[in-house]
Amino acid sequence: MTFNSIHDSTHLYFVTASVVEWIPLFKHPKYAKIILNSLSWMQKEKRLSLFAFVIMPTHAHFLIKPENQTIGETVQQFGSFTAHEILKKAREDNKTEWLNTFEQEKRDSRHKHSIWQDIQAKNIFSIEVLEQKLEYIHQNPIAKDWKLATDRADYAYSSAGYYDYRRKPIIEVTDINEWLASTPPPRTAEGA
Repeated sequence: MTFNSIHDSTHLYFVTASVVEWIPLFKHPKYAKIILNSLSWMQKEKRLSLFAFVIMPTHAHFLIKPENQTIGETVQQFGSFTAHEILKKAREDNKTEWLNTFEQEKRDSRHKHSIWQDIQAKNIFSIEVLEQKLEYIHQNPIAKDWKLATDRADYAYSSAGYYDYRRKPIIEVTDINEWLASTPPPRTAEGA
């Protein structure tokens, strides 16, 4: 896994996790639930605060703030747990084609399979970037390449419904507006 960020405990991070070969694992609810369970558990264990998310068929985006650990540790834990659970479920479901692809795409000699392309974690270094990433996450399901919903707030695997209409999301999120009101704005250092 690659981490494009130098850890800054005051920053939020925009994380992208894409399945190798863009296999559409998460169009199957039981595989999407693995992502949801991981993010929920990490919140309950105070390893991260989750502000926004979307789980697309082939990838996931989320906006987080690591708590009590670095962004590298947070992303590594997420990647490791979800990879193990996805492999376990794929074996149970006899998804031979997926398993073969995961084995062929092996990125680390310590592991027989790779589920994820390099997981990207990018610093949010300004309010403008934060707003852009939040909008990007929530627009993803209605983008012209996807069209998974007519109204982005209706896509279940997203926090858009919470931000657009205050609907309870499928997993808990920390309201970014409340967090911003209680936190100094991110620094504006370029390239951070």
